[in-house]
Amino acid sequence: MTTKQKKLAMLIIGLLVSTAGNITKAMHIVDSKFLYLCLTLLQYGGMLAFIFGVNYFGTTYQYEKYPRESLQTVIDLNDERTRSIHNLAKAKAFDIIIYVLIILPFLLLEIKAGVSAIVLTGAAPVILGISYAYFLSKYSKEM
Repeated sequence: MTTKQKKLAMLIIGLLVSTAGNITKAMHIVDSKFLYLCLTLLQYGGMLAFIFGVNYFGTTYQYEKYPRESLQTVIDLNDERTRSIHNLAKAKAFDIIIYVLIILPFLLLEIKAGVSAIVLTGAAPVILGISYAYFLSKYSKEM
């Protein structure tokens, strides 16, 4: 399969799956919550595939049309200063999201949301902490 065929397949399949899921949900013919969840996941998966296809199409087109500028962009992205700026931005965003994830379950309690939503949002900081500890130990062994 050539690159152009991959681009078109991603665009077409994503659009068709998303549209099929959306139309089926809009017709209200599904009574099962599980099937409704599956249709929602298909719809969002199709949208993501379509967006990924558009992004893939745009970036490869850009690289093919302007190879010299694209090479300079790749060099700039791999520059040490740019990498450190991105790492600092991720660290600040991580610090902010920790506070948001801690406050979110209390806000859901305040608006009397369902128990499952509160449990899931309460589990998010725990998962974040576990993954942070894992990667911290992994990278401290490497360096």
